[in-house]
Amino acid sequence: MNNLKLQAFCLLVNLKKLAPVAKELGITAPTVSFHIRSIEEEYGVRLFRTNAGGYRLTEAGEGLYHYASQIVQLQKDMNRFFENLIAGHIGSIRLGASGLPAHIFMPDIIDQVSTAYPDIQISLEVKTAPEIEKKLALQELDFGLIMETKQENPALLYETIGEDSLVLALSPTHDLATKKKISKSDVLENKILLHTSSSSTNHFIEKWLDPFAPSFYTIELDSVSTIKKMLTYGKTLAFLSVTLMEEELESGTLLKKDLNDITLTRKIQLVYPKSRLDNNVDAFVKKVIHSLASENKAIN
Repeated sequence: MNNLKLQAFCLLVNLKKLAPVAKELGITAPTVSFHIRSIEEEYGVRLFRTNAGGYRLTEAGEGLYHYASQIVQLQKDMNRFFENLIAGHIGSIRLGASGLPAHIFMPDIIDQVSTAYPDIQISLEVKTAPEIEKKLALQELDFGLIMETKQENPALLYETIGEDSLVLALSPTHDLATKKKISKSDVLENKILLHTSSSSTNHFIEKWLDPFAPSFYTIELDSVSTIKKMLTYGKTLAFLSVTLMEEELESGTLLKKDLNDITLTRKIQLVYPKSRLDNNVDAFVKKVIHSLASENKAIN
């Protein structure tokens, strides 16, 4: 049944007269009467008795009002739910990030979103870039921040928000620590620590090592912290972002060598599904990300 008919009926029960009901709904009094007659004809009952005091319910009217008032309220609650959802007062935001963007951006993003929208539920998954892309394409995540993979998914939108360059990381006790200019052949004479094979960092390192055969010289590990610990033994090398080794550089535990090679520069990308319908929270998340990216560029 048309919800407007039920609204007219319930208002007439409470207001007793046609004119105030018509004013409340923004329709005419004859239209209110038409809606009431339509309900009566549909059920084959009389809903009201009329007298000098206005409209009074019949027994059938009492029964209809019991249910109609609940339906009207549920409709109002549903409308309010979607209004709040679109406005960003309730709901959830599911974020994903690969290692470096998670480290650089996610704490600030989550803090600002939770402060602006305290009723929003926020979740974060930190995985490799290809895994984040896959979850975004399946709409299991709303937004992702990743290092470029060079294999863009056609179901997703990609926005470049910054760049990051890999440097050669090593211990001060490593044989190459005192060498000023390091070549590919120098690197390949040593064991190279790589992150998991599905990571975008690994993709770029293997690209840089080509046309050599890197598999013979590499050790694959599943965490950056493990890689950094292994480097301190002075027997291995790794390619890392400076951002991920700030503490070690400051303490002198590790050193960095900038190889000044453009192939080791990677884009940082904001990624989200093409089919996603933006709401206020989405717009705010994007604004925060671009603002933080601009600040990060200024600092660098």
